[in-house]
Amino acid sequence: SHLPPDQHHYLLVGVIFISMKSFFCMPLVVLLASLRGGSAFMTPTKRFISVGAKKSTSLHSLPSLIVFDLDNTLWTPELYQLRKVARSNRYPIANEDVKLFPAAKQIIQQIKNEREGRFANTKFAVASRTQSVDWAHNLLEQFELKELFDHVEIFSGDKKRHFSHLKSASGIDYEEMLFFDDSRDGRYGNCEPVSQLGVLSVHCPNGLYEEKIWTNALDHFKEWSAHKTPGTIIEWDNSITTVKAPDPNERQKGEVKYINRQKRFGFIKYGGRGTNDMFFHFNALPRGENVEEGDELSFTIS
Repeated sequence: SHLPPDQHHYLLVGVIFISMKSFFCMPLVVLLASLRGGSAFMTPTKRFISVGAKKSTSLHSLPSLIVFDLDNTLWTPELYQLRKVARSNRYPIANEDVKLFPAAKQIIQQIKNEREGRFANTKFAVASRTQSVDWAHNLLEQFELKELFDHVEIFSGDKKRHFSHLKSASGIDYEEMLFFDDSRDGRYGNCEPVSQLGVLSVHCPNGLYEEKIWTNALDHFKEWSAHKTPGTIIEWDNSITTVKAPDPNERQKGEVKYINRQKRFGFIKYGGRGTNDMFFHFNALPRGENVEEGDELSFTIS
């Protein structure tokens, strides 16, 4: 062999790791890393590294919990748009007033067909901020979806509260979840704040209108589960964005986008694609300071 003596040792440990198939092999790897140092540990043959990566990925090939938004994700239109139905003082009728997206039907049928097979270890949930709570529950019954979902969280407010409840009820950590929603960021955004919890989030602004949104997301989860980077969003075009959590000590720069002088607040546009407009109240301005739309400001996020 042309390997130096120290690399022969690494290769030997790799073979032991493959053949022993017990937890006793793990201390060997940890000890090796601590004795030889980080730079030395990166020099083993690719054979050893690929075995470790393959084993890790297979453990997380599917999410433990898959969560769907309702309005403009599973079905259309959004329930608040059904003003005629509200004036008629009746419940919306499934497949007439409200319809499932074509791909949502296919995905639901796939889940039902493979619930005892591929998805045997996966739970499913709903997380919706709609104010039409009774309507949403009734539509789930009409579409015969109640029994499909292990957990249902439907109430207005912060979607992070939905996920806090889901984590407590299911016992599943955020990084083992996959979330589909049509709203990415901003005042009514869901993907960005949920991704900051550690949930891999899928932005589908036009709803689940084609099945590849679903299949691409499952493929991405396999890759993402190897590192589980918080703030990760699968965008509508299948690209990946990682939204960095703001550093409270870092000064940001932005432009005043909007001001409401009567209510003494405004919004600052800053950052790029992965940032929301920042709300501020006039009380946060230095004494005697006045701002106009278009002004450039530096600020911290607290």
